[in-house]
Amino acid sequence: MAVKRKETIECPYCDHKQEFESYENIELSQDKDIRTKILNEELFSFTCEECGKKAIIAFPCLFSDMDKKMLIWLIGDYTEDQKAALDDDLAGSALSDAEKKFADNYQKRIVGSINELKEKILIAEDDLDDRVVEVLKMLCINEVIDQLMHLTLQEVRYNKTDSGQKFLVLVFAEKEPSMIEITMDMYNTVKDMFMDDIIEATPKEGFAEINAFWAKALIEANAEKSEEAEKLN
Repeated sequence: MAVKRKETIECPYCDHKQEFESYENIELSQDKDIRTKILNEELFSFTCEECGKKAIIAFPCLFSDMDKKMLIWLIGDYTEDQKAALDDDLAGSALSDAEKKFADNYQKRIVGSINELKEKILIAEDDLDDRVVEVLKMLCINEVIDQLMHLTLQEVRYNKTDSGQKFLVLVFAEKEPSMIEITMDMYNTVKDMFMDDIIEATPKEGFAEINAFWAKALIEANAEKSEEAEKLN
């Protein structure tokens, strides 16, 4: 069940203060309409009653999904202290071994933007592992890096068509986005190659930061390990 709250926020354009309705937590599996409002960003839409301009407000919210066994904290541009506090709250919320076991069965993530939240939801809907997708994204970028030398790559997003075709959207500062088609064969190849490293690199406690920085560090560690193995041979 979604738990709402009302707060006073300031318009980013004219500084007018007005009441804004946001959420403390949302259970995705109990409200199918909420998915559409997240993906089209209606849930985060703010319209100033003074100047009439619209803005997107990434308010802090815990998204859960009992069907997918998933918890996602959205905290815009969160700090290490904020994440540590959420991890402490999570650890303290399990009062019994049974509750701890229940929580351990959930995938726990923290994201700093609405786009990251949307991506995690889409990946979960496709029954994919977001860790594998992040590594796949990084490997795809490495394959086309020579073509990106004079461009500022701002973001790489997982998305899909209505027919289910999966692709990566490369968002640039200087030009329109580009797309790279991805297949289940590509996904499964990365999964087979990196799953041992992925498991080792995934935090066992708290809300995990599974993003491009995490994937880059994992791939670099894997390359170093391979180099060491070659030297020993």
